Amino acid sequence: MFALAGMNGLVIGAIYALAALGVSLVVGIMNVINFAHGELYILAGYFSYLFANAFGMNFALAMTLAVALVFLFGLLIEYTLIRPTYGNDMYSLILTFILSIVLQNAYLLIFGPYPNKPPNWVGGSTLILGSFYYGNQRLAALIAGSAVITLVFLVIKKTWFGRIIRATSQDREMAELNGVNTKRLNMLSFGLGCALAAAAGVILAPIFPVTPTAGVPVALTAFVVVVLGGMGSLWGCVIGGLIIGLVENFGAAYISTAYKQVFSFIILILVLLSRPSGLFGRREA
Repeated sequence: MFALAGMNGLVIGAIYALAALGVSLVVGIMNVINFAHGELYILAGYFSYLFANAFGMNFALAMTLAVALVFLFGLLIEYTLIRPTYGNDMYSLILTFILSIVLQNAYLLIFGPYPNKPPNWVGGSTLILGSFYYGNQRLAALIAGSAVITLVFLVIKKTWFGRIIRATSQDREMAELNGVNTKRLNMLSFGLGCALAAAAGVILAPIFPVTPTAGVPVALTAFVVVVLGGMGSLWGCVIGGLIIGLVENFGAAYISTAYKQVFSFIILILVLLSRPSGLFGRREA
C-alpha cells in the first residue's frame, strides 16, 4: 500500500505542480488571482473528450488542440475582463469569480452533471520495483506532466521571453522603461497560465473524468501549492505540488479519504507558522 500511495502521490503531485505554475505565472506578472483557473482546467478536459470521442482524433492531437483553444480563450478573458480592471485587484478577483460560476453552469447545461472521460492513451500495467502493478495511463500522465514542467522551466530560464517575464515580475516599472510592452506581456502571461491549467486538465482527464465542478478542488489545491512553495518560486510550485500530492494520498491510504483535502491545509498551516513566506519564498526586507 505504501508504494502504491507514493506513486499515486507523485502522479497527482505533478499535476498540482503544473496547475500551480499557471497560477504563479499570472500572480507574479499581473498580480491577478484567477478564480476561474479550475474551470479552465475542466474546459480543456471537456475539449479533449469532445475531440477524441465525437471527432475521433488521436489523443495527442486532441490534447494539443484543447490546450491551444484554452490558451486563446485565456487571451480573450484578459483582453475583455481583466485588462479594464488594472489598478484594482479586487475587481479582477470578483470578475474571475463570476466567470467561474458562469462556466460551471455552462458546463452543466451543455454536458450535464455526468462524468465525461476521454479514452486512455495507453492500456495495461507495468510491474514497479518488482512489487506491484501500476496502470500505464497513470505512468504516462506522470511522464507527460514532468515533460511539460521541464518545458516551462526551459522557457522561463533559457529564452528571451523567459528573461522578460522574470524581469517584469521583479521590477515592472524598470521593464517598461527598457521597452517591454507590459500590456502584451500581461495578455501572453495570462494565456500561458490558462494553457498550463489546460495541460493539467488534458493529462488528468483520462484518469479522473471531468464534471462541471471538478475544477474547484484542483484550483484550491493549486493556490495552496503556490503559497506553500512561496510566491513567485517555480521550484516552490514543483516541490509544493509533490508534497501536497504525497500527503493527500498517504493520508487517504492510512487515515481516511474523507479528509483528503484537509491534509493539504494542515501542511500549509504548519509550514507558514515556521516560514511565513513559504518554503522557497523570499522574506520581505
